[in-house]
Amino acid sequence: MHVGPTNSGKTHHALRALAAAPTGVYAGPLRLLAHEIWERLNLGQIVPVGVKEDAIPASLPIDSALDVDVTAADTTPAVLSQGNPKFARACNMITGEEHKIVDSEAALESATVEMLSMTKKYDLAVIDEIQMIADVGRGYAWTSAVLGINAKEVHLCGEETAVPIVQALLAETHDELEVRRYKRLTPLQIDKSLDKDLSKVQKGDCVVAFSRSSIFWLKNSIEKATGMKCAVVYGKLPPEIRSGQADLFNDPNSGYDVIVGSDAIGMGLNLKIRRIVFEAVSKFDGEVLRPLSISQTKQIAGRAGRYGMLQEQCGLATTFLPDDLPFVEQALAKPFAPLPAAILGPSYNSCRDIARALPPSASLRTIYDAHVYVAKTKPHYRYSSSNIDKAAATVDEYSDQLSLEDRITFLLAPIPWREPDCVEVLHKLMKNYAEDLSVGFLETLLIVEKKMSTLLLPKSDTKTLSILELFHKLLGLYAWLAFRNPVAYYEPELVEEWKPRVERALHWALEGVTKHSNRTRKTVESPLPATAVARKVEFKTAGDLRKQRKAEALSNKKTWANSGPVHA
Repeated sequence: MHVGPTNSGKTHHALRALAAAPTGVYAGPLRLLAHEIWERLNLGQIVPVGVKEDAIPASLPIDSALDVDVTAADTTPAVLSQGNPKFARACNMITGEEHKIVDSEAALESATVEMLSMTKKYDLAVIDEIQMIADVGRGYAWTSAVLGINAKEVHLCGEETAVPIVQALLAETHDELEVRRYKRLTPLQIDKSLDKDLSKVQKGDCVVAFSRSSIFWLKNSIEKATGMKCAVVYGKLPPEIRSGQADLFNDPNSGYDVIVGSDAIGMGLNLKIRRIVFEAVSKFDGEVLRPLSISQTKQIAGRAGRYGMLQEQCGLATTFLPDDLPFVEQALAKPFAPLPAAILGPSYNSCRDIARALPPSASLRTIYDAHVYVAKTKPHYRYSSSNIDKAAATVDEYSDQLSLEDRITFLLAPIPWREPDCVEVLHKLMKNYAEDLSVGFLETLLIVEKKMSTLLLPKSDTKTLSILELFHKLLGLYAWLAFRNPVAYYEPELVEEWKPRVERALHWALEGVTKHSNRTRKTVESPLPATAVARKVEFKTAGDLRKQRKAEALSNKKTWANSGPVHA
Protein backbone atom coordinates (compact mmCIF):
# COMPACT_ATOMS: atom_id res chain seq x y z
CA MET A 1 0.00 0.00 0.00
CA HIS A 2 1.16 3.51 -0.84
CA VAL A 3 -0.63 5.83 1.59
CA GLY A 4 -0.39 9.51 2.38
CA PRO A 5 -2.16 12.86 2.17
CA THR A 6 -2.96 14.75 -1.00
CA ASN A 7 0.19 16.02 -2.71
CA SER A 8 2.51 13.40 -1.22
CA GLY A 9 3.57 11.62 -4.43
CA LYS A 10 2.09 8.32 -3.24
CA THR A 11 1.26 7.12 -6.77
CA HIS A 12 4.86 7.64 -7.93
CA HIS A 13 6.30 4.18 -7.36
CA ALA A 14 3.14 2.32 -8.33
CA LEU A 15 2.97 3.88 -11.80
CA ARG A 16 6.66 3.34 -12.42
CA ALA A 17 6.32 -0.31 -11.43
CA LEU A 18 3.36 -0.68 -13.81
CA ALA A 19 5.36 0.83 -16.68
CA ALA A 20 8.07 -1.80 -16.11
CA ALA A 21 5.78 -4.82 -15.57
CA PRO A 22 5.56 -7.57 -18.25
CA THR A 23 1.76 -7.45 -17.91
CA GLY A 24 -0.36 -5.17 -15.78
CA VAL A 25 -3.45 -3.08 -15.22
CA TYR A 26 -4.28 0.32 -13.74
CA ALA A 27 -7.72 0.72 -12.14
CA GLY A 28 -9.02 4.12 -11.06
CA PRO A 29 -12.29 5.73 -9.98
CA LEU A 30 -12.83 7.88 -13.07
CA ARG A 31 -12.91 7.31 -16.81
CA LEU A 32 -10.82 10.48 -17.01
CA LEU A 33 -8.03 8.97 -14.89
CA ALA A 34 -8.13 5.71 -16.85
CA HIS A 35 -7.79 7.73 -20.06
CA GLU A 36 -4.89 9.76 -18.64
CA ILE A 37 -2.87 6.69 -17.64
CA TRP A 38 -3.75 4.96 -20.94
CA GLU A 39 -2.47 7.92 -22.95
CA ARG A 40 0.71 8.37 -20.90
CA LEU A 41 1.68 4.70 -21.11
CA ASN A 42 1.19 4.65 -24.88
CA LEU A 43 3.17 7.87 -25.36
CA GLY A 44 6.04 6.77 -23.11
CA GLN A 45 5.41 9.50 -20.55
CA ILE A 46 5.69 7.22 -17.49
CA VAL A 47 9.27 6.37 -16.56
CA PRO A 48 9.65 2.65 -15.72
CA VAL A 49 11.13 1.66 -12.39
CA GLY A 50 14.82 0.86 -12.65
CA VAL A 51 15.57 3.65 -15.12
CA LYS A 52 18.28 5.88 -13.70
CA GLU A 53 18.08 9.65 -13.80
CA ASP A 54 21.00 10.03 -16.20
CA ALA A 55 19.23 7.76 -18.70
CA ILE A 56 16.38 10.28 -19.09
CA PRO A 57 17.09 12.83 -21.86
CA ALA A 58 17.44 16.36 -20.50
CA SER A 59 15.14 17.62 -23.26
CA LEU A 60 12.14 15.83 -21.73
CA PRO A 61 10.53 18.13 -19.13
CA ILE A 62 8.76 16.78 -16.08
CA ASP A 63 4.97 16.90 -15.98
CA SER A 64 3.29 17.23 -12.59
CA ALA A 65 -0.27 16.90 -13.84
CA LEU A 66 -0.78 13.65 -11.94
CA ASP A 67 -0.21 12.89 -8.27
CA VAL A 68 3.09 11.21 -9.09
CA ASP A 69 5.69 13.75 -7.98
CA VAL A 70 9.16 12.75 -6.87
CA THR A 71 9.95 12.19 -3.22
CA ALA A 72 12.96 13.45 -1.34
CA ALA A 73 14.54 10.01 -1.55
CA ASP A 74 14.03 9.58 -5.28
CA THR A 75 14.73 12.37 -7.77
CA THR A 76 13.66 10.41 -10.84
CA PRO A 77 10.42 11.87 -12.25
CA ALA A 78 7.57 9.44 -12.74
CA VAL A 79 5.91 11.40 -15.53
CA LEU A 80 7.32 13.37 -18.47
CA SER A 81 5.29 15.95 -20.39
CA GLN A 82 6.81 14.71 -23.66
CA GLY A 83 6.92 11.02 -24.38
CA ASN A 84 10.11 9.02 -24.73
CA PRO A 85 9.68 6.25 -27.35
CA LYS A 86 11.94 4.01 -25.25
CA PHE A 87 9.37 4.06 -22.45
CA ALA A 88 6.25 3.64 -24.65
CA ARG A 89 4.08 0.61 -23.80
CA ALA A 90 1.06 -0.58 -25.77
CA CYS A 91 -1.94 -0.17 -23.48
CA ASN A 92 -5.68 -0.67 -24.04
CA MET A 93 -8.41 1.23 -22.19
CA ILE A 94 -11.58 -0.41 -20.87
CA THR A 95 -14.31 1.59 -19.15
CA GLY A 96 -18.05 1.14 -18.85
CA GLU A 97 -18.69 3.57 -21.71
CA GLU A 98 -15.82 3.07 -24.13
CA HIS A 99 -13.10 0.66 -25.17
CA LYS A 100 -9.94 1.95 -26.86
CA ILE A 101 -7.93 -0.85 -28.40
CA VAL A 102 -4.39 0.06 -29.42
CA ASP A 103 -3.25 -3.54 -29.84
CA SER A 104 -5.30 -6.68 -29.28
CA GLU A 105 -2.16 -8.24 -27.76
CA ALA A 106 -1.27 -5.23 -25.54
CA ALA A 107 0.31 -6.29 -22.25
CA LEU A 108 -1.07 -3.34 -20.27
CA GLU A 109 -4.60 -2.12 -19.57
CA SER A 110 -6.10 0.98 -18.00
CA ALA A 111 -9.62 0.68 -16.64
CA THR A 112 -12.21 1.96 -14.24
CA VAL A 113 -12.40 -0.22 -11.13
CA GLU A 114 -15.83 -1.61 -12.04
CA MET A 115 -14.45 -2.96 -15.33
CA LEU A 116 -11.53 -4.92 -13.86
CA SER A 117 -11.30 -8.52 -15.03
CA MET A 118 -11.13 -11.01 -12.16
CA THR A 119 -10.16 -13.91 -14.43
CA LYS A 120 -7.33 -12.42 -16.48
CA LYS A 121 -3.85 -12.93 -15.04
CA TYR A 122 -1.55 -9.94 -14.49
CA ASP A 123 1.97 -9.59 -13.18
CA LEU A 124 1.08 -6.28 -11.50
CA ALA A 125 -2.07 -4.28 -10.72
CA VAL A 126 -2.42 -0.69 -9.49
CA ILE A 127 -5.69 0.13 -7.71
CA ASP A 128 -6.04 3.86 -7.12
CA GLU A 129 -8.00 5.80 -4.45
CA ILE A 130 -8.32 2.73 -2.23
CA GLN A 131 -10.18 4.76 0.43
CA MET A 132 -13.23 4.54 -1.86
CA ILE A 133 -13.63 0.96 -0.61
CA ALA A 134 -15.96 2.49 2.00
CA ASP A 135 -18.02 4.55 -0.46
CA VAL A 136 -21.67 3.49 -0.14
CA GLY A 137 -22.34 3.91 -3.86
CA ARG A 138 -19.27 2.32 -5.47
CA GLY A 139 -17.17 0.80 -2.68
CA TYR A 140 -18.16 -2.76 -3.64
CA ALA A 141 -15.95 -2.46 -6.75
CA TRP A 142 -12.84 -1.74 -4.65
CA THR A 143 -13.69 -4.58 -2.27
CA SER A 144 -14.03 -6.96 -5.22
CA ALA A 145 -10.76 -5.69 -6.68
CA VAL A 146 -8.76 -6.16 -3.47
CA LEU A 147 -10.14 -9.66 -2.88
CA GLY A 148 -10.45 -10.87 -6.46
CA ILE A 149 -7.79 -9.33 -8.72
CA ASN A 150 -5.64 -12.10 -10.21
CA ALA A 151 -2.22 -10.41 -9.97
CA LYS A 152 1.12 -11.49 -8.54
CA GLU A 153 1.71 -8.02 -7.10
CA VAL A 154 -0.93 -5.39 -6.22
CA HIS A 155 -0.25 -1.71 -5.47
CA LEU A 156 -3.02 0.07 -3.53
CA CYS A 157 -2.78 3.88 -3.51
CA GLY A 158 -4.78 6.22 -1.30
CA GLU A 159 -5.37 7.55 2.18
CA GLU A 160 -4.07 6.23 5.51
CA THR A 161 -7.72 5.70 6.53
CA ALA A 162 -7.91 2.54 4.40
CA VAL A 163 -5.02 0.67 6.04
CA PRO A 164 -6.98 -1.07 8.86
CA ILE A 165 -9.74 -2.26 6.49
CA VAL A 166 -7.24 -3.64 3.97
CA GLN A 167 -5.34 -5.37 6.78
CA ALA A 168 -8.58 -7.04 7.91
CA LEU A 169 -9.42 -8.18 4.36
CA LEU A 170 -5.96 -9.59 3.69
CA ALA A 171 -5.91 -11.42 7.01
CA GLU A 172 -8.60 -13.61 5.44
CA THR A 173 -6.73 -14.16 2.18
CA HIS A 174 -3.31 -14.62 3.86
CA ASP A 175 -1.64 -12.24 1.41
CA GLU A 176 1.48 -10.38 2.49
CA LEU A 177 0.97 -6.63 3.03
CA GLU A 178 3.65 -3.94 2.95
CA VAL A 179 2.57 -0.39 3.87
CA ARG A 180 4.62 2.54 2.62
CA ARG A 181 3.71 5.91 4.10
CA TYR A 182 4.40 9.25 2.43
CA LYS A 183 4.45 12.79 3.79
CA ARG A 184 3.13 15.87 2.05
CA LEU A 185 5.78 17.33 -0.28
CA THR A 186 4.96 20.95 0.57
CA PRO A 187 3.60 22.27 3.89
CA LEU A 188 -0.02 23.40 4.25
CA GLN A 189 -0.74 26.52 6.29
CA ILE A 190 -3.86 28.34 7.51
CA ASP A 191 -4.39 31.82 6.03
CA LYS A 192 -6.57 34.70 7.26
CA SER A 193 -10.29 34.45 6.52
CA LEU A 194 -11.74 36.51 3.66
CA ASP A 195 -14.17 37.94 6.25
CA LYS A 196 -17.11 37.74 3.77
CA ASP A 197 -15.26 39.95 1.25
CA LEU A 198 -14.94 38.35 -2.20
CA SER A 199 -12.78 41.21 -3.43
CA LYS A 200 -10.01 39.51 -1.39
CA VAL A 201 -10.05 36.53 -3.78
CA GLN A 202 -6.64 36.38 -5.50
CA LYS A 203 -5.17 34.87 -8.62
CA GLY A 204 -4.59 31.15 -8.13
CA ASP A 205 -7.40 30.78 -5.57
CA CYS A 206 -9.88 27.90 -5.58
CA VAL A 207 -13.16 28.75 -3.87
CA VAL A 208 -15.06 25.62 -2.77
CA ALA A 209 -18.85 25.44 -2.31
CA PHE A 210 -21.23 22.51 -1.97
CA SER A 211 -24.26 23.40 -4.05
CA ARG A 212 -24.65 24.22 -7.73
CA SER A 213 -26.47 27.49 -6.97
CA SER A 214 -23.67 28.60 -4.60
CA ILE A 215 -21.02 27.80 -7.20
CA PHE A 216 -22.63 29.99 -9.87
CA TRP A 217 -23.37 32.73 -7.34
CA LEU A 218 -19.69 32.73 -6.37
CA LYS A 219 -18.55 32.72 -10.00
CA ASN A 220 -20.79 35.70 -10.77
CA SER A 221 -19.85 37.62 -7.60
CA ILE A 222 -16.09 37.02 -7.88
CA GLU A 223 -16.02 38.10 -11.54
CA LYS A 224 -17.95 41.24 -10.58
CA ALA A 225 -15.81 42.03 -7.50
CA THR A 226 -12.36 41.28 -8.96
CA GLY A 227 -12.62 41.42 -12.76
CA MET A 228 -10.99 37.98 -12.91
CA LYS A 229 -12.63 35.15 -14.86
CA CYS A 230 -13.52 31.93 -13.06
CA ALA A 231 -13.33 28.38 -14.30
CA VAL A 232 -15.97 26.04 -12.83
CA VAL A 233 -15.81 22.42 -11.63
CA TYR A 234 -18.60 20.44 -9.94
CA GLY A 235 -19.81 16.86 -9.76
CA LYS A 236 -22.57 16.91 -12.40
CA LEU A 237 -20.21 18.17 -15.09
CA PRO A 238 -18.91 15.37 -17.33
CA PRO A 239 -15.31 14.37 -16.56
CA GLU A 240 -14.17 15.74 -19.94
CA ILE A 241 -15.58 19.18 -19.09
CA ARG A 242 -14.07 19.16 -15.60
CA SER A 243 -10.70 18.35 -17.15
CA GLY A 244 -11.15 21.12 -19.72
CA GLN A 245 -11.99 23.69 -17.05
CA ALA A 246 -8.95 22.56 -15.07
CA ASP A 247 -6.77 23.04 -18.16
CA LEU A 248 -8.08 26.59 -18.56
CA PHE A 249 -7.28 27.41 -14.92
CA ASN A 250 -3.80 25.86 -15.14
CA ASP A 251 -2.97 27.74 -18.36
CA PRO A 252 -1.56 31.19 -17.41
CA ASN A 253 -2.53 32.55 -20.85
CA SER A 254 -6.19 31.46 -20.87
CA GLY A 255 -7.54 34.41 -18.91
CA TYR A 256 -9.00 32.18 -16.17
CA ASP A 257 -7.25 33.16 -12.91
CA VAL A 258 -9.64 31.65 -10.33
CA ILE A 259 -11.50 28.35 -10.12
CA VAL A 260 -14.79 27.81 -8.30
CA GLY A 261 -15.84 24.27 -7.57
CA SER A 262 -17.31 21.61 -5.33
CA ASP A 263 -15.43 18.78 -3.64
CA ALA A 264 -15.08 17.33 -7.16
CA ILE A 265 -11.75 19.16 -7.24
CA GLY A 266 -10.43 16.51 -4.87
CA MET A 267 -10.84 13.58 -7.28
CA GLY A 268 -8.83 13.10 -10.44
CA LEU A 269 -7.84 16.73 -11.01
CA ASN A 270 -4.52 18.32 -10.18
CA LEU A 271 -4.65 22.08 -10.24
CA LYS A 272 -2.20 24.94 -9.81
CA ILE A 273 -4.00 26.12 -6.69
CA ARG A 274 -2.21 28.56 -4.42
CA ARG A 275 -4.98 28.82 -1.83
CA ILE A 276 -8.17 26.91 -1.01
CA VAL A 277 -11.09 29.03 0.24
CA PHE A 278 -13.99 27.16 1.89
CA GLU A 279 -17.24 29.02 1.20
CA ALA A 280 -18.90 26.66 3.70
CA VAL A 281 -17.84 23.77 5.93
CA SER A 282 -21.05 21.71 5.77
CA LYS A 283 -22.61 19.75 2.94
CA PHE A 284 -26.10 18.38 2.18
CA ASP A 285 -25.82 14.58 2.02
CA GLY A 286 -29.20 14.00 0.39
CA GLU A 287 -31.07 14.04 3.69
CA VAL A 288 -29.57 16.62 6.06
CA LEU A 289 -26.84 19.26 6.17
CA ARG A 290 -23.76 17.69 7.77
CA PRO A 291 -20.32 19.13 8.68
CA LEU A 292 -17.48 18.00 6.44
CA SER A 293 -15.60 14.97 7.70
CA ILE A 294 -11.95 15.17 8.62
CA SER A 295 -11.10 13.19 5.49
CA GLN A 296 -13.15 15.50 3.22
CA THR A 297 -11.62 18.63 4.74
CA LYS A 298 -8.07 17.31 4.41
CA GLN A 299 -8.68 16.10 0.85
CA ILE A 300 -10.01 19.48 -0.28
CA ALA A 301 -7.53 21.69 1.59
CA GLY A 302 -4.65 19.46 0.47
CA ARG A 303 -5.18 20.57 -3.15
CA ALA A 304 -3.41 23.84 -2.36
CA GLY A 305 0.31 24.25 -3.09
CA ARG A 306 0.72 21.57 -5.75
CA TYR A 307 4.35 20.37 -5.62
CA GLY A 308 6.34 21.28 -8.73
CA MET A 309 3.52 23.38 -10.22
CA LEU A 310 3.86 26.60 -8.20
CA GLN A 311 6.72 28.82 -7.09
CA GLU A 312 5.30 29.14 -3.57
CA GLN A 313 6.88 26.91 -0.94
CA CYS A 314 3.56 26.02 0.72
CA GLY A 315 -0.17 25.77 0.18
CA LEU A 316 -2.74 27.90 1.99
CA ALA A 317 -6.24 27.15 3.27
CA THR A 318 -8.82 29.60 4.57
CA THR A 319 -12.55 30.30 4.74
CA PHE A 320 -15.05 32.83 3.41
CA LEU A 321 -16.68 33.19 6.83
CA PRO A 322 -14.41 33.95 9.81
CA ASP A 323 -16.46 31.67 12.11
CA ASP A 324 -15.61 28.66 9.90
CA LEU A 325 -11.84 29.07 10.14
CA PRO A 326 -11.41 27.22 13.49
CA PHE A 327 -13.28 24.21 12.03
CA VAL A 328 -10.81 23.90 9.13
CA GLU A 329 -7.80 24.51 11.37
CA GLN A 330 -8.88 21.83 13.84
CA ALA A 331 -9.75 19.31 11.11
CA LEU A 332 -6.33 19.66 9.48
CA ALA A 333 -4.63 19.10 12.84
CA LYS A 334 -6.54 15.89 13.61
CA PRO A 335 -5.39 12.43 12.50
CA PHE A 336 -7.39 10.49 9.92
CA ALA A 337 -10.22 8.38 11.29
CA PRO A 338 -10.12 4.75 10.05
CA LEU A 339 -12.78 3.72 7.53
CA PRO A 340 -15.71 1.89 9.20
CA ALA A 341 -16.17 -0.96 6.71
CA ALA A 342 -15.55 -2.32 3.25
CA ILE A 343 -18.68 -2.11 1.11
CA LEU A 344 -20.23 -5.15 -0.56
CA GLY A 345 -22.76 -5.07 -3.36
CA PRO A 346 -24.68 -7.41 -5.64
CA SER A 347 -23.24 -8.50 -8.96
CA TYR A 348 -25.06 -9.55 -12.11
CA ASN A 349 -24.27 -13.22 -11.47
CA SER A 350 -25.25 -13.15 -7.79
CA CYS A 351 -28.59 -11.47 -8.59
CA ARG A 352 -29.33 -14.02 -11.29
CA ASP A 353 -28.40 -17.00 -9.11
CA ILE A 354 -30.45 -15.79 -6.13
CA ALA A 355 -33.43 -15.02 -8.37
CA ARG A 356 -33.46 -18.63 -9.57
CA ALA A 357 -33.94 -19.77 -5.97
CA LEU A 358 -36.87 -17.39 -5.39
CA PRO A 359 -40.41 -17.36 -6.82
CA PRO A 360 -40.61 -15.95 -10.38
CA SER A 361 -42.55 -12.94 -9.09
CA ALA A 362 -39.78 -11.90 -6.66
CA SER A 363 -39.02 -8.18 -6.82
CA LEU A 364 -35.54 -6.73 -7.25
CA ARG A 365 -35.74 -5.44 -3.68
CA THR A 366 -36.34 -9.00 -2.47
CA ILE A 367 -33.41 -10.25 -4.54
CA TYR A 368 -31.20 -7.55 -3.04
CA ASP A 369 -32.41 -8.25 0.52
CA ALA A 370 -31.55 -11.92 0.06
CA HIS A 371 -27.91 -10.89 -0.38
CA VAL A 372 -27.97 -9.00 2.90
CA TYR A 373 -29.79 -11.55 5.06
CA VAL A 374 -28.30 -14.76 3.68
CA ALA A 375 -24.67 -13.63 3.50
CA LYS A 376 -22.47 -14.40 6.49
CA THR A 377 -20.07 -11.49 6.74
CA LYS A 378 -17.70 -10.19 9.39
CA PRO A 379 -18.10 -6.76 11.05
CA HIS A 380 -15.65 -5.08 8.67
CA TYR A 381 -18.04 -5.68 5.75
CA ARG A 382 -21.26 -3.80 5.05
CA TYR A 383 -23.77 -4.11 2.22
CA SER A 384 -24.47 -0.94 0.27
CA SER A 385 -28.06 0.30 0.16
CA SER A 386 -27.39 3.42 -1.92
CA ASN A 387 -30.52 4.29 -3.96
CA ILE A 388 -31.65 0.64 -3.92
CA ASP A 389 -35.25 1.51 -2.98
CA LYS A 390 -35.68 4.03 -5.81
CA ALA A 391 -33.85 1.89 -8.37
CA ALA A 392 -35.65 -1.36 -7.57
CA ALA A 393 -39.10 0.26 -7.42
CA THR A 394 -38.59 2.03 -10.76
CA VAL A 395 -37.31 -1.00 -12.64
CA ASP A 396 -39.91 -3.35 -11.14
CA GLU A 397 -42.69 -1.22 -12.65
CA TYR A 398 -41.75 -2.90 -15.94
CA SER A 399 -41.34 -6.45 -14.63
CA ASP A 400 -43.99 -7.68 -17.09
CA GLN A 401 -42.14 -6.11 -20.04
CA LEU A 402 -38.50 -6.78 -19.14
CA SER A 403 -36.75 -10.09 -18.64
CA LEU A 404 -35.01 -10.80 -15.35
CA GLU A 405 -31.65 -10.25 -17.05
CA ASP A 406 -32.74 -6.83 -18.35
CA ARG A 407 -34.09 -5.77 -14.94
CA ILE A 408 -30.79 -6.72 -13.27
CA THR A 409 -28.86 -4.80 -15.93
CA PHE A 410 -30.89 -1.64 -15.27
CA LEU A 411 -30.52 -2.10 -11.50
CA LEU A 412 -26.72 -2.23 -11.77
CA ALA A 413 -26.41 0.48 -14.43
CA PRO A 414 -24.68 3.80 -13.54
CA ILE A 415 -27.96 5.71 -13.30
CA PRO A 416 -28.38 8.95 -11.29
CA TRP A 417 -31.57 7.85 -9.53
CA ARG A 418 -31.80 11.09 -7.54
CA GLU A 419 -32.31 13.20 -10.68
CA PRO A 420 -36.03 13.30 -11.59
CA ASP A 421 -35.44 14.36 -15.21
CA CYS A 422 -33.09 11.43 -15.77
CA VAL A 423 -35.53 8.96 -14.17
CA GLU A 424 -38.29 10.29 -16.45
CA VAL A 425 -36.20 9.47 -19.51
CA LEU A 426 -35.40 6.05 -18.06
CA HIS A 427 -39.12 5.32 -17.78
CA LYS A 428 -39.39 5.91 -21.54
CA LEU A 429 -36.27 3.84 -22.16
CA MET A 430 -37.56 0.86 -20.23
CA LYS A 431 -41.08 1.15 -21.61
CA ASN A 432 -39.93 1.19 -25.22
CA TYR A 433 -36.69 -0.68 -24.55
CA ALA A 434 -34.76 1.31 -27.14
CA GLU A 435 -36.36 4.75 -27.07
CA ASP A 436 -34.51 7.40 -29.08
CA LEU A 437 -32.59 9.47 -26.51
CA SER A 438 -32.35 12.41 -28.88
CA VAL A 439 -35.92 13.63 -28.24
CA GLY A 440 -35.81 17.02 -26.48
CA PHE A 441 -32.09 16.83 -25.72
CA LEU A 442 -30.98 17.07 -29.34
CA GLU A 443 -33.21 20.12 -29.80
CA THR A 444 -31.37 21.91 -26.98
CA LEU A 445 -28.01 20.96 -28.45
CA LEU A 446 -28.98 22.32 -31.88
CA ILE A 447 -30.18 25.60 -30.33
CA VAL A 448 -26.89 26.04 -28.47
CA GLU A 449 -24.85 25.17 -31.58
CA LYS A 450 -26.80 27.79 -33.55
CA LYS A 451 -26.00 30.40 -30.88
CA MET A 452 -22.35 29.34 -30.94
CA SER A 453 -22.20 30.07 -34.68
CA THR A 454 -24.06 33.41 -34.57
CA LEU A 455 -23.29 35.15 -31.24
CA LEU A 456 -20.01 37.00 -30.85
CA LEU A 457 -19.95 36.30 -27.10
CA PRO A 458 -21.26 33.29 -25.14
CA LYS A 459 -24.75 33.69 -23.67
CA SER A 460 -26.47 30.89 -21.79
CA ASP A 461 -28.33 29.99 -18.58
CA THR A 462 -28.26 27.29 -15.91
CA LYS A 463 -31.35 25.53 -17.32
CA THR A 464 -29.64 24.99 -20.69
CA LEU A 465 -26.52 23.87 -18.85
CA SER A 466 -28.52 21.32 -16.84
CA ILE A 467 -30.11 19.86 -19.98
CA LEU A 468 -26.71 19.49 -21.67
CA GLU A 469 -25.24 17.87 -18.53
CA LEU A 470 -28.09 15.37 -18.41
CA PHE A 471 -27.86 14.71 -22.15
CA HIS A 472 -24.17 13.86 -21.77
CA LYS A 473 -24.93 11.55 -18.83
CA LEU A 474 -27.64 9.73 -20.78
CA LEU A 475 -25.32 9.30 -23.76
CA GLY A 476 -22.88 7.62 -21.40
CA LEU A 477 -25.64 5.38 -20.08
CA TYR A 478 -26.63 4.39 -23.63
CA ALA A 479 -23.00 3.48 -24.38
CA TRP A 480 -22.88 1.41 -21.17
CA LEU A 481 -26.05 -0.45 -22.15
CA ALA A 482 -24.82 -0.91 -25.74
CA PHE A 483 -21.77 -2.82 -24.53
CA ARG A 484 -24.03 -5.19 -22.60
CA ASN A 485 -26.87 -5.54 -25.12
CA PRO A 486 -25.73 -4.39 -28.58
CA VAL A 487 -28.80 -5.89 -30.25
CA ALA A 488 -31.24 -3.63 -28.39
CA TYR A 489 -28.97 -0.58 -28.15
CA TYR A 490 -27.65 -0.72 -31.67
CA GLU A 491 -26.59 2.88 -32.32
CA PRO A 492 -23.46 3.52 -30.21
CA GLU A 493 -21.98 5.33 -33.21
CA LEU A 494 -24.47 8.15 -32.56
CA VAL A 495 -23.07 8.45 -29.04
CA GLU A 496 -19.56 8.80 -30.47
CA GLU A 497 -20.87 11.54 -32.79
CA TRP A 498 -22.95 13.46 -30.24
CA LYS A 499 -20.67 13.36 -27.18
CA PRO A 500 -17.96 15.72 -28.51
CA ARG A 501 -20.67 18.07 -29.77
CA VAL A 502 -22.33 18.16 -26.35
CA GLU A 503 -18.92 18.74 -24.71
CA ARG A 504 -18.18 21.73 -26.96
CA ALA A 505 -21.64 23.12 -26.20
CA LEU A 506 -21.05 22.65 -22.47
CA HIS A 507 -17.75 24.55 -22.58
CA TRP A 508 -19.50 27.38 -24.43
CA ALA A 509 -22.50 27.40 -22.07
CA LEU A 510 -20.28 27.47 -18.98
CA GLU A 511 -18.48 30.54 -20.28
CA GLY A 512 -21.74 32.39 -20.93
CA VAL A 513 -23.76 31.36 -17.89
CA THR A 514 -22.98 34.41 -15.70
CA LYS A 515 -24.07 37.99 -16.19
CA HIS A 516 -20.55 39.39 -16.00
CA SER A 517 -18.75 36.94 -18.29
CA ASN A 518 -19.12 39.31 -21.27
CA ARG A 519 -17.96 42.42 -19.43
CA THR A 520 -14.89 40.72 -17.94
CA ARG A 521 -13.95 38.80 -21.07
CA LYS A 522 -10.30 39.09 -22.00
CA THR A 523 -8.68 39.06 -25.42
CA VAL A 524 -8.45 35.27 -25.59
CA GLU A 525 -11.37 34.20 -27.80
CA SER A 526 -13.21 31.01 -26.79
CA PRO A 527 -10.13 29.13 -25.53
CA LEU A 528 -10.36 25.41 -26.09
CA PRO A 529 -8.94 23.27 -23.28
CA ALA A 530 -6.15 20.82 -23.97
CA THR A 531 -8.63 17.95 -23.79
CA ALA A 532 -10.35 19.24 -26.93
CA VAL A 533 -7.33 18.79 -29.20
CA ALA A 534 -6.95 15.92 -31.65
CA ARG A 535 -6.07 12.56 -30.16
CA LYS A 536 -2.41 11.66 -29.80
CA VAL A 537 -2.76 7.88 -29.62
CA GLU A 538 -4.15 5.82 -32.48
CA PHE A 539 -6.74 3.31 -31.33
CA LYS A 540 -9.87 1.46 -32.38
CA THR A 541 -13.23 1.98 -30.70
CA ALA A 542 -15.81 -0.73 -30.11
CA GLY A 543 -17.65 0.62 -33.16
CA ASP A 544 -14.48 0.34 -35.26
CA LEU A 545 -14.05 -3.28 -34.18
CA ARG A 546 -17.67 -4.11 -35.01
CA LYS A 547 -17.28 -2.59 -38.49
CA GLN A 548 -14.00 -4.46 -38.98
CA ARG A 549 -15.59 -7.79 -37.98
CA LYS A 550 -18.57 -7.18 -40.29
CA ALA A 551 -16.24 -6.30 -43.17
CA GLU A 552 -14.14 -9.42 -42.54
CA ALA A 553 -17.26 -11.61 -42.35
CA LEU A 554 -18.59 -10.12 -45.59
CA SER A 555 -15.22 -10.60 -47.28
CA ASN A 556 -15.04 -14.22 -46.12
CA LYS A 557 -18.59 -14.81 -47.35
CA LYS A 558 -17.74 -13.42 -50.79
CA THR A 559 -14.54 -15.46 -50.93
CA TRP A 560 -16.47 -18.61 -50.05
CA ALA A 561 -19.19 -17.83 -52.64
CA ASN A 562 -16.63 -17.21 -55.40
CA SER A 563 -14.55 -20.26 -54.63
CA GLY A 564 -16.99 -22.58 -56.43
CA PRO A 565 -17.94 -26.13 -55.42
CA VAL A 566 -15.50 -28.18 -53.45
CA HIS A 567 -14.74 -31.58 -55.02
CA ALA A 568 -13.75 -34.55 -52.98
